[in-house]
Amino acid sequence: MRQSFIAVILLSQVLLSCGKDEDEFPSFVIGEEHADEYLHTGLPVLYLDTKDARNIVSKTDYLTATLSIWDNGSEVGAPMACSVRGRGNTTWTWPKKPYLIKLDKKESLLGMKKHKRWVLLANFMDKTLMRNLVAMKVSSLTSLDWTPSCKPVELVLNGKHVGNYVLIEQVRADENRVPVTDGYLMECDFHFDNEVQWIDPHGRSNRFPDGIPYAVKYPDPEEITQEQLSYIKQYIHDTGEALYGPDFKDPEKGYSAYMDVDSFIDYWIVYEVMGNIALMNPGSIFCHKAAEGKLTAGPCWDFDWGVLSFVTAPKGKTSLLHSDSMWYARFFEDPAFKERAKARFQELLPKLETVPAYMESLRKTLSSSAKLNFHLWDPTQDASSNGGKIINGDENLSFDAAVDRLKANYLERLKVIKDCL
Repeated sequence: MRQSFIAVILLSQVLLSCGKDEDEFPSFVIGEEHADEYLHTGLPVLYLDTKDARNIVSKTDYLTATLSIWDNGSEVGAPMACSVRGRGNTTWTWPKKPYLIKLDKKESLLGMKKHKRWVLLANFMDKTLMRNLVAMKVSSLTSLDWTPSCKPVELVLNGKHVGNYVLIEQVRADENRVPVTDGYLMECDFHFDNEVQWIDPHGRSNRFPDGIPYAVKYPDPEEITQEQLSYIKQYIHDTGEALYGPDFKDPEKGYSAYMDVDSFIDYWIVYEVMGNIALMNPGSIFCHKAAEGKLTAGPCWDFDWGVLSFVTAPKGKTSLLHSDSMWYARFFEDPAFKERAKARFQELLPKLETVPAYMESLRKTLSSSAKLNFHLWDPTQDASSNGGKIINGDENLSFDAAVDRLKANYLERLKVIKDCL
């Protein structure tokens, strides 16, 4: 199969090299069963083949599959046995699907550390194809315990090229990922669709009048004991009592006795800089706790919806977005916390100011891939889940115009945060 349609692929590369626009590609150039090592956009190519070429239609049922990786025209290692299923919430409802891959044994993919579990993010709605990549770059500039490594790739599924994806490490407790194999990994998410979950009454808001929703992601639902669950629920409750109690500023009685404040500041900075409104919801907000440690923020995850867009967050043009989100509404009532946040932002600012150059490097890396991807997919279809309105606001722009807008919005966020702190 990978030796077929070579002429078609070579033609696509000629068109790319000539600078043809997305709408100038003939329909047979991409999306056909032409999967082979001659697909060159400059990105690695992942070949994912399910048994009997079965379609991936479930977020719960895995299909047996094989994963192969080609880079620079050569196969990287041997084909790997794996299983695959769908993933995501709203993103699963769109035409371009995200996937979760579970390898039969731990492997290093494209230089990233060994693990069994990997995610393929579709970035269907992101005309820049780089929001998640940029966000993980920003996170890596902080001192958060762990930031997922990620790489842009082409995905060929059952012999058919299905576009640009981001291969990213799944959020898991592991020696090579979130360092809490002796503790707990939790997620706060408004979907409230996990097996082990509850609502802590502290931190009530207009969106969650009953409190903040928590879910335990590690230990796994089938492995967590009642003793462990009781412990972490009590710790979360005690943390809330300290944070929202009368002595919340006291270093021995208040929130700093239960929470790693530096991590919550760095986490806040990433969400502020990237303009990610998920911290308001909350959605895909992670925190963790080592056995003998404090509640710690992170890792960062899920940065495609409304990120660096003043369409979804118009107040981001003039003010902080998250001084009143979740825990931060209470944090910012403490002048000492605000001073620490201001000092940390100033400390990180020289690094944060290098990110636009990273965006430019990604522009070059993704340019050819974007032409193929947006011949296949129309990101304006994201309006189907947003009352008929496009979400990020750049879905109708060209790839280059969208990147220009993203970079300008990023620089504007740095200025606004600096002025507001």
